[in-house]
Amino acid sequence: MRYVISFIMLMAAWLQLSAQWVRLSQPHGFYDTAFTLDMTAEEAYRLRNYTIRYTTDGREPTAESKVFTAPMTISSNAIIRAAVVTAEGKVCDISTATYLFADDVMRQPDYPQGYPTEWGSYCQIFGTAIADYGMDPELTQDWLLTEKIRNGLTAIPTLSIVTDKDNFFSHENDSVTGGIYIYTGTPVGDGTGRDWVRPVSIELFGGSQDYDITADCGVKIHGGHSRLPEKTPKHSLRLMFKKEYGEAKLNYPLWGEDGPETFDQLILRSMFGNTWEHWDSGNRKSAQYTRDLWARSIQRLMGHPSSRGLYVHLYINGLYWGLYNIAERIDNDYCNANFGGKKEQYDVIKVDEDHASHRIVAGDGNLDAWQRMMRLVSDASSSNKAYQQLIGCDDDGNPDSEGEKLLDIDNFIDFMLINEYGGNTDWDHHNWLAFKNRERANEGFRFICWDTELIFGSLSTNNLDYDNSGSPTHILQKLMKNQNFRHRYIDRAYRHLVAEGGWLTPEKVVEVWDSLYHVIELPLYDESARWGDYRRDVHPYSSSCREVYTVDNQYMTERKRLTGTYFPQRTTTLLRQMLEKGWYPDLDVPEIRLNSELIGDSCPVLSVGDRLTFKSSNIVYYTLDGTNPATWMRTTTGSPTSTAERYSGKNILDNFAWNSAKSITVKAICKNGNIWSPVIERTFHIDYHDPGDVNIDGDVDISDIVATINTIAGDETFKSTADVNADGSVDISDVVAVINIIAGQE
Repeated sequence: MRYVISFIMLMAAWLQLSAQWVRLSQPHGFYDTAFTLDMTAEEAYRLRNYTIRYTTDGREPTAESKVFTAPMTISSNAIIRAAVVTAEGKVCDISTATYLFADDVMRQPDYPQGYPTEWGSYCQIFGTAIADYGMDPELTQDWLLTEKIRNGLTAIPTLSIVTDKDNFFSHENDSVTGGIYIYTGTPVGDGTGRDWVRPVSIELFGGSQDYDITADCGVKIHGGHSRLPEKTPKHSLRLMFKKEYGEAKLNYPLWGEDGPETFDQLILRSMFGNTWEHWDSGNRKSAQYTRDLWARSIQRLMGHPSSRGLYVHLYINGLYWGLYNIAERIDNDYCNANFGGKKEQYDVIKVDEDHASHRIVAGDGNLDAWQRMMRLVSDASSSNKAYQQLIGCDDDGNPDSEGEKLLDIDNFIDFMLINEYGGNTDWDHHNWLAFKNRERANEGFRFICWDTELIFGSLSTNNLDYDNSGSPTHILQKLMKNQNFRHRYIDRAYRHLVAEGGWLTPEKVVEVWDSLYHVIELPLYDESARWGDYRRDVHPYSSSCREVYTVDNQYMTERKRLTGTYFPQRTTTLLRQMLEKGWYPDLDVPEIRLNSELIGDSCPVLSVGDRLTFKSSNIVYYTLDGTNPATWMRTTTGSPTSTAERYSGKNILDNFAWNSAKSITVKAICKNGNIWSPVIERTFHIDYHDPGDVNIDGDVDISDIVATINTIAGDETFKSTADVNADGSVDISDVVAVINIIAGQE
């Protein structure tokens, strides 16, 4: 019994200690004027003797840290970490807050006190990275830019990382005490620091979303060649939420109702390719900071999973580090949070880039299902049976309840179209992921755009011939030999590149592109002030650089090229490339006309008496039940399906059972010789009610007689439905017609 009592007392003491935390009188954030900061420990009355101790350099408070005795004035950038310390020297929970002043950020010095003047050694060239901390006074003191830089600092959320500076910048080559910004774990060389994780406190605050998060977690360097200090001084980071660092998960809906509420890991993307600090001058001149997030956003708008993104300004111990993008890390935790099931059920396939290798591996799960898929992909090039198995169908193309779907075909095609449209040149020997739940036989592998930074280069870029073994391009080259797949690809290409409202049409591309630009329109001035002078003043890499990269100069030049030339012409350029390769037909879809008027992408309402027709100089086949009008199951030249009708020039609604459905899906295709057009698809809503149901309540009864009489008397509420006998007027004969219907006379 005494052991139980001792255990209870021990737990009570632990709970008492863990409940002690310091309340700071002012919240983290940006301030315009000095303020007084007080610290209190409201729960500490339970302790007989305690002190509040604090630090201002990022280190965790200890029993030897400075004692808080009276309110202090905060008039410049400050990072405060405070904790209750018991008389026995035990440190309770730590409170952390970052206080920022825009003028201080803009005056950030080249060499802050206590920080090293050199970072890590270069890997592929001789030398050591010169440290760069400062904001460029050439820009911050330019009266034309000052207000833009100042306002840009608060235009998006702030992410502050606070920690012992040695966790980032210690030159000690030690897995426990070495700095992760010094030993970055490069994929070439000895890779020192590759798996080093350091404890930090993070704060996310501000922005239009008014974020307010504080959490403890681990941090490590993330990425491939972006780890090389000679290639970029601005590295990507990964936040890891584990009990050993603090919270086991981050519990906060970063993306509101549209995203998950818990996260195990998050990526802080530095946006390595096409940035102002990049080692290559061509990349620097192409900087836009929206390419990768554009691809991820387009993929989600197409209806597929993707990694969500959030632009933030990053600070490390109060030092401004530039524009970053928080992204969901694609792993089994992501799958679990977004799609349910158990995380152990997911296979997540990626390209392993450790030590410069490019091997396809299972980041989570195993490769068994992936290898089964690849075998069927190989067979499907010459076998419709294998192709149908691949997509989870039987020999007739119907869903197979006993089969295993291995590839989500529409997701795969749309993923390829995004990268083909962008002319991605840093893909697909790496920079892609795919996932599948092994326990869900009806779900195939889905592909996700990742690190899509090197897109939108030359207008004429053509990557349709890419064929990297075992990768998505190899899958595409194999499947393109199967006519059923090829025509599904053609249909998806039409949907996104040609059809009104397609996400890869010039209008939609620019719409998404501009939506991202306007988020960072002002923050770009801060990024320029932080890193725009790096290659001129700090490290030019292999050739001299005489430029400071700015928004109004190089950035706007590239933006005008993209919005004025690339986007307006890229869609037709890609379609021409597809046509030349035989991946898209030189045959238009039939026009669908409603009452002789051409309909666009809208879904108009059909009513009794409407005429729905097609216009084309070619043979047209169509269906009204949503099934495909053509198939390549039995012949490589294609044939109409059993549900398809050949268009005769008449109203296709002549024999339609109006009372049988609330909507109708029309699919139509043109044929000229052995060439088939894409399929055009439109869904129409049906505006139909039974004759006699004047008040449209679903029944024909005495209330409809009353409604008809009221219409005769001048009430226009049901004027459009009261002409029951369809003679052009509403009169006593319509009352009789309703009575007859009630009596059973149809």
